[in-house]
Amino acid sequence: MKREDSIRVKAKERARDETIESSDWTTFFRALATNECDELVRNLDYLAKHFLVQNWMKYHLIILKRIRLLNFLLWYIARYGLGGYCFVNARTKHIDATLTEALNSGIEQFVILAAGNDSRPYRFREELSGIRIFELDFPGTQNQKKDMLSKLFGSLPEHVTYVPIDFNSQSLKEILEAEGYDSGKKTFFIWEGCANYLPETVVNSVLEFVAKNSPAGSSIVFDYVTRSFVERDYSAYGAKRYAKAFKRMGEPCLSGIEDGEIETYLKERGLRVVSNFGPEDLENKYLRKQSGKLQGRIPGFFRVAYAEVPV
Repeated sequence: MKREDSIRVKAKERARDETIESSDWTTFFRALATNECDELVRNLDYLAKHFLVQNWMKYHLIILKRIRLLNFLLWYIARYGLGGYCFVNARTKHIDATLTEALNSGIEQFVILAAGNDSRPYRFREELSGIRIFELDFPGTQNQKKDMLSKLFGSLPEHVTYVPIDFNSQSLKEILEAEGYDSGKKTFFIWEGCANYLPETVVNSVLEFVAKNSPAGSSIVFDYVTRSFVERDYSAYGAKRYAKAFKRMGEPCLSGIEDGEIETYLKERGLRVVSNFGPEDLENKYLRKQSGKLQGRIPGFFRVAYAEVPV
């Protein structure tokens, strides 16, 4: 029996103009984290605030700054919240670091899968000069972002190719190649905040596409959850509360990879693990303040993998 069948949960069917709520929360957390006093844990996504869609999120940032309660909110969320704030902060910083590493290795293409409100094509615009960039996302979320980009920059940036896609029903290979993707160019893929919401068969197809349609040295960074969490083992830190949040948003986790299996899992799909960061790794590298204390804890079922196409 397939894993996604065993948990008896199906991928949600969405209208093409629907937006994805988890993307809005990720953006809000990034925007909040740019206000951290300690520069060691501060998020560098200075554009995140411009992508806030929900009015209450915009007003919270403005009002809390004015009445000087923002620092208290940041502390409270990091210490007593679901842990998503800390994970988004660390994940953003970690993926920024892997992008820099990929740029130093001489990539020729940059593909952001399920881009959401990813601002890297604009924050790293100078470093990405001359590199073909593709942003792929669900149509409703992508159209919302394109509207915000047009308002922010005066017109839609021309250095990015925006590609609408529903991973559950469309072929990544066909969609990308139709837009000019070159399988012979060294490519860096980001797949952030998405894989765990897709059935295992879809996750497999995306990873296999990377392995089979990009040359040696190409790479992908993506986050995932443990399979035990998907199968409703909520013993990890923050798991029970986070499961409720996923359910409220209508975005259940459909696939995961268990600890100790990532190397074999990716090897079977044609990729080699470069790094695999768990909660403690992310906390110690990105959430350690100047005082030595942690900004907060990350839910115990989150992981971030970085893999490459082997020679």
